[in-house]
Amino acid sequence: MHLADGMLNLPVAAATTAVSTAAVAWSLARARSSLGERMVPLAGMMGACVFAAQMVKFPILPGTAGHLMGGTLAALVLGPWVAMLVMTVVVLLQCLVYYDGGLTVLGANVLNLGIIGPWAGYAGSLLIRRLFAGVRGQIAGATLGGWLGVALAAVVCAVQLACSGTFPMAAVLPAMAIVHSAIGLVEGLLTGLVVSFLSRAAPELLYQPTERVLAPASWRRWLPLGLATGMAVAVFLSPLGSRSPDGLESVAGALGFRAVEQAPPPTAVLADYTVPGWRDGWLAASLAGGIGVVASCGIAWALVRAASKQEAGR
Repeated sequence: MHLADGMLNLPVAAATTAVSTAAVAWSLARARSSLGERMVPLAGMMGACVFAAQMVKFPILPGTAGHLMGGTLAALVLGPWVAMLVMTVVVLLQCLVYYDGGLTVLGANVLNLGIIGPWAGYAGSLLIRRLFAGVRGQIAGATLGGWLGVALAAVVCAVQLACSGTFPMAAVLPAMAIVHSAIGLVEGLLTGLVVSFLSRAAPELLYQPTERVLAPASWRRWLPLGLATGMAVAVFLSPLGSRSPDGLESVAGALGFRAVEQAPPPTAVLADYTVPGWRDGWLAASLAGGIGVVASCGIAWALVRAASKQEAGR
């Protein structure tokens, strides 16, 4: 659901950038109040896993593919404030290094994927958990939250496109909602399965709103497994993903829109998830994915660690 350059007009792009900047700054301030010691390495692990998950495209409708967002799962592990920071790191890296999503619409992509996705998913999960206690409520909440995060982000994206005059609201809103509701079903199912596993095998990994101290030390043993899983997905699974256009690209094509062709920014050294000079597309995609996993982990780790040190110094 990464918007491309030319999809939004200047006023909408500027407004979404302003909202995203303010929201990320606020999340950085609020995240400090919920930073237990485990949050620093877990933020790195989730950054790696989210980046890897978003690389894998799967067929969802004829001629249309989808990919996971990961925002709801990040919020259920890290809490919504820290999840916003991690998702923002992933979106920034995708844009600046891989040119996945346009530079002029970066604020909108951060808003949709990094802010609305995690918060909608977390809020939906929290609502279900209040209605249904116990592990079943936790799993049902994660499933609904995973779907809701994708669906609501798609609706907001459709509104942005309509307000920009790119598509009429009557055409783009139902198209985006239908396609991404289907993608959200996969996201919800996988989020529910992961939370089901964690709730039984490693409940200390799941976020507790009142957490302020170190969780049981057993959470540490899951870090290598999480990082290894992210690396395996990016290196081995992502090159095998669907070649069909993703949900937003499919909707744009059906409605007759072509993105403005612009040169990638100078920082986009791995544009289109390829490595310059490598002829083997599979190996290039694997290497580019592996680099992204390491970079996402390192940047998210460093950002949350810096935030935790600022809080400790107060």
